[in-house]
Parts: sequence; structure tokens; C-alpha cells
Amino acid sequence: MAFVTNVNGNVIAYCEAADIRDKDQRVFESNEINFADAPTTPTSLDEYLEDLSIKAFARINEKIRASAKWRSYLGYTNNSALTGNTIPGINADRIVGRKSDITDLATYYVLKEYLLPKVADFGDELNSEVQKITYYASKFDDLFNELMDMMDWYDADGANGVDENDKMISFRSNRRSRSKRNITRVR
Repeated sequence: MAFVTNVNGNVIAYCEAADIRDKDQRVFESNEINFADAPTTPTSLDEYLEDLSIKAFARINEKIRASAKWRSYLGYTNNSALTGNTIPGINADRIVGRKSDITDLATYYVLKEYLLPKVADFGDELNSEVQKITYYASKFDDLFNELMDMMDWYDADGANGVDENDKMISFRSNRRSRSKRNITRVR
């Protein structure tokens, strides 16, 4: 369970083929996964899984970049001039904590978006693969929201690991203090 890096040491995927196989071995034992429609024809199932994990890496990074919590973390709140092109993306090399959770996140994404839809019978709601897609989608969403809420895994300044300046600070937006007569609104 390690991030996959290229020859320059940059992270190119959050999970590897073994992580995907370990998460749900029965998918590979009971179904023949066809990888003929892969962008570059892989020579083995492991190579195909590695390609899917690289694809999932890009999609997860864009999902993080598009989230309001990422903009809030970077300090871009209530700025209507921002577009998707001006918000910086995540630098995967600055992920210093909770790497196993991020590996699980990528594994759930590969299973729910790429592998299980290839073998699922969507005509039958009770099909085990259809139920697994729902299960892994739920696991992905829960873990993604937890990671975005905490932000205790990303070193924003790239200096010395996660410190207090890197952690997400949440503020409540309509808070009452003491009694109804003394109302303090925090915005």
C-alpha cells in the first residue's frame, strides 16, 4: 500500500494493482475482466489495474480541486472572481499523512467507476456487483468527506510536514452565545 511514483519520484497513482486485488479478490475470481478497451493495450491484468489507478488518481485530484472545502482550505472563500482554472490543484507529493486512507479512497474509486460496471448486470437490482457499486460509492463518499473535513494529511506549504498552519480551521456561521437577548452572529 504505497503510492506509485514515476522515475522522477513524483506520485502518479494513489494505489497499485495489489491494493485493488486485495480490496475485493472475488471480483477477479468470479469474473473475467476484459481490458481490450484500455487506451493502451496492457499485457496483463495488473498492468490494466495500474492504468486504471492512474486514471483514478487524476479524477480524485480534480474532485478535490472542485470541492468547496478545498477552496476554503486554500483561503478562497466568497470570491466570485475565481474559476476552475485559477484554483491550484492538489500536489500529490505533499500528502504526508493518512496515506493508507487515500490509497483506500483510490481503490474504492477504481472499483466503483471502472471495474464493477464492466461485470455488473444493471438489469437486476439484486445483482451482487450492482450492490457492490453502491457499497463502494458510499465508502468513497464517506472517506472523501472525512478527508476533506479534516485536512490533516496535506502539507500546504511543502516545508516541514503538517503543522498547525496546514490544518483546516472550521468556523460556524450562525452561532448564539448565552441567551436569546445577546445574540452574536459570526460570519
